[in-house]
Amino acid sequence: MTEKFQIQNLIEQSQTRTVHRVRGSDGTNLRLTRILLDEDEREQLKRSQNLRGALAELKALRHSSLTEVLDCGLDEKGIPWVMSQWEKGKLVSEIKIEEQEIQTVSKYANRLLNDFGQIAGVVNFDTAEIFFSGENRESCVFQIDYFRWFSDIASGISPGMNYDAKEQVRHLLAGLAIKQLKLPKKKEINPIPFVDERSPALGINEPIREPWFGRLLIWLCLLGALTTIGWLTVEGMGRVRGNPRAADWKAEEHP
Repeated sequence: MTEKFQIQNLIEQSQTRTVHRVRGSDGTNLRLTRILLDEDEREQLKRSQNLRGALAELKALRHSSLTEVLDCGLDEKGIPWVMSQWEKGKLVSEIKIEEQEIQTVSKYANRLLNDFGQIAGVVNFDTAEIFFSGENRESCVFQIDYFRWFSDIASGISPGMNYDAKEQVRHLLAGLAIKQLKLPKKKEINPIPFVDERSPALGINEPIREPWFGRLLIWLCLLGALTTIGWLTVEGMGRVRGNPRAADWKAEEHP
């Protein structure tokens, strides 16, 4: 590992890596990435016959649009580590995307595709790994996917060969275009709930009055029913009195 450096702070910790900002012997800021492979992968990596060549290839990988790797290797536990430059600038995922930013990312991503060919699959085209450099964001810098690199070596395949870099770039640019067109979220306004007129929220204590003709209709129906019942009662009594047999209807007297 690069000699005489001092760890300053932890930048990221995930299931696949830890990232620290460290200070080199000359006072410059560096980026230390440890790759968190599982135990079986670490054993396979240590036994790999291509390990030494792959480490040399990683250190020799140079491009103007790629973060420079200063050193790399395995620690005493077999955990891969990479020391690289500390990039200054804003991540693509952190800024507002306009057409200029999309054109810049497209320009430098396609340059990597053309210059690297099949090995471009080792480049990380995630927006959280791409830095804009310069005051006007006229250029951007990409990172190597170190987890992919060492995982492929442990599996016995050439780094990045199982990944379609062109498809990743298309996905990247499509995501940026969607982010550019995304409208700002409107503030959520709670809808006014339906309030009954009898609700105390409106200050009305009286219930809703029914229409006058409704009440009139009810009273007329009741009056008609009472009249009919009275008429039937009177008519029935008259028929009883007019019946000749009614005179013989007497209550039986008991001694």
